[in-house]
Amino acid sequence: SHWSAARRRLSGISRDELFLAGTVNTGGCSDADACYRQTKSDAEGQLKILSLEGGKLDMLMLDYPASAGCDAIAGQWKAFEELYTGGQARSIAVSNFSPEQLKCVQAHHSVILPAVNQMPFSVGHGKDTVVADDAAFGTVVQAYSPLGTGSLARDELCTSIGQRYGKSAVQVALKWIIQKCVSIATQSTNLQHLKDDLDISDFSLSDQEMAQLNDHSGLTFVV
Repeated sequence: SHWSAARRRLSGISRDELFLAGTVNTGGCSDADACYRQTKSDAEGQLKILSLEGGKLDMLMLDYPASAGCDAIAGQWKAFEELYTGGQARSIAVSNFSPEQLKCVQAHHSVILPAVNQMPFSVGHGKDTVVADDAAFGTVVQAYSPLGTGSLARDELCTSIGQRYGKSAVQVALKWIIQKCVSIATQSTNLQHLKDDLDISDFSLSDQEMAQLNDHSGLTFVV
């Protein structure tokens, strides 16, 4: 399997150098009991596949809230809390949860609230209130699709700002997210792209540049 091959490649790396995260998608479950059972079962499957040497995951994430409503979401979160208190995950998180759905978790939780809510967030979302909304629950936003549809790699404003710092449009777009106090989930099959994504700690966007990017919605492209 792909994961078996990955485990072999990771064999020479210390566990402390890795951050292992799993995801569970039970958004289509039907009621509180079914959502609890399905979420617990699917999460245990992730743990079996991903945990190294029988250890715990660093993060376990619920991909989607149950569409059946608050009771169903409460069932999902009950399963996650049991895995957390059982020492199988260092942190538990959610994705695509609205403030109302986080309120549901808050109303029904017994141990802990989500550490992270993974949401689409990128330049173009400058007026989005999700960061403040989630902070009210002690939850940090993590940006997925941090380059939008990928078009920010060619965005004119990001490119122009990047030229001042010797950085690419991508690096500017990612830096804007970090300075909005949002973490980033990024991926690539290109090692150099991953290194470039990390190479954003040696510059800071000015208040004026942040304001420009906050207001930036109609993206224009460098061709």
